[in-house]
Amino acid sequence: MGAWRLAMAFVATGWMGAAVAAPAAAVFPFEFLDTSGEVASPDRDSRLKMATGVLSDALENAGLYAPVDLGPLHAEIEATSPRFKCGGCFLPVARKAGAAFAVVPVVHKVSTLISTMDIWIFDASTGADVAHASGQIRGDTDEAYKHGVLFLVKNRLMGEGRAGGVPQPK
Repeated sequence: MGAWRLAMAFVATGWMGAAVAAPAAAVFPFEFLDTSGEVASPDRDSRLKMATGVLSDALENAGLYAPVDLGPLHAEIEATSPRFKCGGCFLPVARKAGAAFAVVPVVHKVSTLISTMDIWIFDASTGADVAHASGQIRGDTDEAYKHGVLFLVKNRLMGEGRAGGVPQPK
């Protein structure tokens, strides 16, 4: 077994050799704040949906969180929008879904070329902000959004200064 695979097996099983389960997280849909003054892209909603799927998969594949199914709570989720400025109104939805954490992503479009992508992670029981990743993306394309999400998960949520990744429940 190569050193990399051995290291990954060690990380996956933890110090005691038992599998360490990732905590459950409610990964809310990406929201969009547009201050560009430009006409909305016709594929914006599908792009945001794609980015949400990429985020959910990346958090799970990194072993940071186990996304919960929010499908049955669609109406309640819609009622919390915009989550990035609702004062934690999404927390009861996350708890109802059985999540220990709430992941709240947003794209702020400044122009066709420049957008800021933010991913906030909150403790669902206390509302405490446990992590925040932010970065600029260039372009209003599927590829730019996908690259932005993957960069933030890999380099900001799992990156340097985050020993072991995103904070876990105690």
